[in-house]
Amino acid sequence: LTGFLLSIAFAFIPPKHSIVGHWASSNPDGSKMYVDFKSDGTFDTHYEGKLNHYGNYTFNDPLFSINDKEDEGCGNGYWGKYNLTFVGEDSVLFAVVEDSCSGRRGQVNGGGLRREMK
Repeated sequence: LTGFLLSIAFAFIPPKHSIVGHWASSNPDGSKMYVDFKSDGTFDTHYEGKLNHYGNYTFNDPLFSINDKEDEGCGNGYWGKYNLTFVGEDSVLFAVVEDSCSGRRGQVNGGGLRREMK
């Protein structure tokens, strides 16, 4: 009986999601931007085979925080915070909590990624 009650209790605990992996975002023209979130808390993005952005991130489901390291991005001191909504384990949607970097906020807020195999 105890085992049965525990199995019911754990059935209602939502699964922990992982952002680590290789992800893609499709553009209206059919091109794709790729994002790699690494287990060491770093990320990089590639567009048309070239490094686009890189930096650090943290993820404490559902809160995702990110900063860009390169000068053309938002800069090292600007962290953005987003709530992530997972659709299964292979898709995720971003909703801004706060981000003072308008360029990043415009690209990320309301967007989504789909997990891909390398």
